[in-house]
Amino acid sequence: MENNIKVYTLENNFLKIEILNLGACIKKIELKDKNNIPRNIVLGYDNLEEYIENPAYLGAIIGRTAGRIKNGILNIDGKEYNLSINNSTNTLHGGKNSISHRFWNIEKLSNKIICTIKSPNLENGYPGNIDIKIEYILSENELEIKYYADTDRKTYLNLTNHSYFNLSGDYTNTIYEDILLINSDYFLGINENSIPTNLISLDNSIFNFRAPKKIKDFFSGDDEQKDLANNGIDHPYILNNKNAVIIKNENTGIKISVETDNPAVVIYTANYLNEIGFKKHSAICFETQEAPNLFQDKKLYINPTFIDENNSYQKYTKFIFKIEK
Repeated sequence: MENNIKVYTLENNFLKIEILNLGACIKKIELKDKNNIPRNIVLGYDNLEEYIENPAYLGAIIGRTAGRIKNGILNIDGKEYNLSINNSTNTLHGGKNSISHRFWNIEKLSNKIICTIKSPNLENGYPGNIDIKIEYILSENELEIKYYADTDRKTYLNLTNHSYFNLSGDYTNTIYEDILLINSDYFLGINENSIPTNLISLDNSIFNFRAPKKIKDFFSGDDEQKDLANNGIDHPYILNNKNAVIIKNENTGIKISVETDNPAVVIYTANYLNEIGFKKHSAICFETQEAPNLFQDKKLYINPTFIDENNSYQKYTKFIFKIEK
């Protein structure tokens, strides 16, 4: 199967991006640091064949639903759909052999790569024949991911990208020295199965990154929620506006701003990477999405968005890269 895996490249004077037809994965994001040294700042496998299993979803497009759905039960207008169970008793990232592990059709243009895939009705239990299109668009110092989908009946969709960032470009390093800002006043607490259960204010919390701070400051603190995520962050943050996240590494000078029209971002500090041979906490994910598990809260107007034959799915996330000397 490795011979079927193809690498497509977008490149300009600032950035080099590599995309796979398997999982529509981002394999590489390379740029020169403040000392003019090229750095690949996303985690990838050395051998393409490792993307076939890809248990950590490195760089993949996640769907039909990002995150976990409790007991694999999706309720739409009173009808229950039993989804594929692949994480304890729950559905994770769309279930077994979801779009993150399938081959996509690829069209390469001068400044964009267009990835398309069809997901048939009741694939992994989800209703609706879905046509999904992902556009990776490179312009100057920005990589934008545009998500589109159409369905022939009412369904639920919640797509994201699962790239693992390390701004040092060296995955023997942890992310502890990176400086992180998250534009959020609330995050969702999780239970022992990482299912979001309740809204928690970030006031006086080690999870609070409203003011930029080194990630190691979080890891030096104690919190039950940190323990539930295997000593890290694996939590949805409810965003105040489209300016979601800023992260910076002072040694390389690499800075990323994340912009999105999604209402939430799951921050994941690679708390289980050691189980597949990588270093724990050697990367961080910014999984922009709706609140997982169709979480709802009237106070903050958090509601899942359903689509049907008259309403298409359309979202975007933009990564803006800068070098600060």
